[in-house]
Amino acid sequence: MNKKQMIKEQKRIKQERKEVANLFQDDKEVYNVFKIALGVILFIGIVYVGLNIINGNWKLFTKNNLPTEEINEKMLLVGTMFNKEDGEYLVLAYDMKDEKEAFYGALVDNYSSTPNLYLVDLSSGFNSKFIGEKTIISNDINKIKFGGPTLLLVKKDKITKSYTKEKEIVDYFNKK
Repeated sequence: MNKKQMIKEQKRIKQERKEVANLFQDDKEVYNVFKIALGVILFIGIVYVGLNIINGNWKLFTKNNLPTEEINEKMLLVGTMFNKEDGEYLVLAYDMKDEKEAFYGALVDNYSSTPNLYLVDLSSGFNSKFIGEKTIISNDINKIKFGGPTLLLVKKDKITKSYTKEKEIVDYFNKK
């Protein structure tokens, strides 16, 4: 091989290297365009999702799978016992978590007479200051104490009758 041929061969090799480099350069450009397009699509998607969540169209952060308790209008706190607008009504106070007192729930379920019947759950922490060793019946809400299940007949914000023994309470519901 002579000198001219060697120079020609070197030029040809340089030319091939340039072509190969250009091929890789084209791949880099395609890759860069792909990255930019993917970035734009992701940005638009994030903005779309964010706007739908903010506007309330999608409720992703709700607890639909958790059971919700219904508001029972027949449940009272002892402190609000005299705030009913009914002229005459009954209030049955008992520990709703006590298995021994579960039959009161059955009495309540079967009661459909007048006067209206309201319930007080003595196991609720909101009613704890009204629980004592003995039952004390008073028209002053601050003096009332429940020592066990109690049925009260309230008329015009005054307690007119009270039943504190299990037999008396059951008899009252059975006569209705």
